[in-house]
Amino acid sequence: MEIKIGDKFDRLTVLELVNKKDLRQIRRFAKCQCDCGSEPILVRLDGLCKPIASSRKPARSCGCLQKERVTKHGAWGHPLFKVWSSMIRRCHNPHDEKYRIYGDRGIAVCERWHDVNNFISDMSEGYQKSLQIDRKDNDDGYYKENCHWVTRLQQARNRRNNAKITFNGKTLCIKEWSERCHINYGTLVERIRVLNWPIEKALTQPSRKGNYIRKV
Repeated sequence: MEIKIGDKFDRLTVLELVNKKDLRQIRRFAKCQCDCGSEPILVRLDGLCKPIASSRKPARSCGCLQKERVTKHGAWGHPLFKVWSSMIRRCHNPHDEKYRIYGDRGIAVCERWHDVNNFISDMSEGYQKSLQIDRKDNDDGYYKENCHWVTRLQQARNRRNNAKITFNGKTLCIKEWSERCHINYGTLVERIRVLNWPIEKALTQPSRKGNYIRKV
């Protein structure tokens, strides 16, 4: 879809088309004015219209629309509001510092959860202040069946850049295999990434210090 100066997308009107270069490529943005009268914002062109076969929602305002929505629903003081707000920003606000690793790669919040009260209703059970929301499938979006509450350590182990190893029908990250097999983490990383040992040998070979290898 060709976007031109003067085009309007919900509350956003295109004022100018801008090219910005980063380390990888030149990205195209639209400088937009929101109907609310706030300062103009930059929005990626593909963020103004919903791409074909994508669950990502297009930008509709400078953020004022979302503020009006949550104000109307009166959930500001709920302990899950900050969780919900952060989730929405990183998936749907191109100006958020985490948008690059969420919204920019197609991770979206389901339509139902754009209403904060629906999110609270679906996710209140099991929530504790020390827990964080986590997606079971890191390549899929935020919706009830794909989300659960985990500790910070559990979430770190579920990150998409945390290498997973499958052995004897179990799939765990290297740190978990290190703990399960009683092998020093650094030793196990070296075996797998530097020495290129077969997985079975890396997980079952005793170290020089005589570490006991637990049956896996």
